[in-house]
Amino acid sequence: MSDIIYIIVVLFATTLGALAGIGGGVIIKPVFDAFGEYSAAQISVISSCAVFAMSLVSTVISSKQIKEQRQHIKTMLPLAIGSAFGGWLGEFIFSGFTGSDSVIRIIQNVILLILIIFVVIYIKNDKRKSLNRNEWYTAVFVGVVLGCVSAFLGIGGGPINVAVITLVFGLEIKTAVIGSLLTILFAQGTKLISIAAKGVSPFSIKLLPYVIIAGICGALLGRTFNKKASDKAVKNYFIAVQVIIILLCIFNIIKFLADSGIFNL
Repeated sequence: MSDIIYIIVVLFATTLGALAGIGGGVIIKPVFDAFGEYSAAQISVISSCAVFAMSLVSTVISSKQIKEQRQHIKTMLPLAIGSAFGGWLGEFIFSGFTGSDSVIRIIQNVILLILIIFVVIYIKNDKRKSLNRNEWYTAVFVGVVLGCVSAFLGIGGGPINVAVITLVFGLEIKTAVIGSLLTILFAQGTKLISIAAKGVSPFSIKLLPYVIIAGICGALLGRTFNKKASDKAVKNYFIAVQVIIILLCIFNIIKFLADSGIFNL
């Protein structure tokens, strides 16, 4: 029964991910943490597989939209290339991290909470300003940072990607969603290659095929909704999901502080 719940969570998360460019992992990670059945490393593998499947299908479906954004290719391509290296770097940092599973989860949720609060404040501000940078080396650097953060946190990085892409390059949200999906695809791709090179734990074999299928279905549903939604609607969906994630992060931080013995309820 729990596997069915996990699959539904992944389907819901990847549908929203494809719709609003948030990746899905940013929902999967805190929800799976709240259930507490899988370790941080296991959740990272599950989340990456689901998000990679979602972003791959979404990118293929959005190929026409990507071609229409030719003027932004000089930004999106180096951004994606940088995120590929960042994905490997983030997984390298995560695999070398020492400490108990509870401590790792606390650190991940605290970082995620801080980043999501920044995202909500920035995106919700209609008078927000952008840096309007378009140099290829800036895009590579931003891609490395985004890929590294998303791989370390095990979230795909979608909402953070959208906010940073909007801030640095001055793109509209729906255009930033496409850039975010490309960044997620490359970052999670190199992360999964890194994980596969070390060997995937047997725990995941039973659930992973269903997670991947859910990710593909989520991509199909999400991109269908995205085509029909206005930029304002996408923004509203985006913000609503971030508020839910903030609440989940706070719950998880308290929960894992209690589990670690650092803080007793």
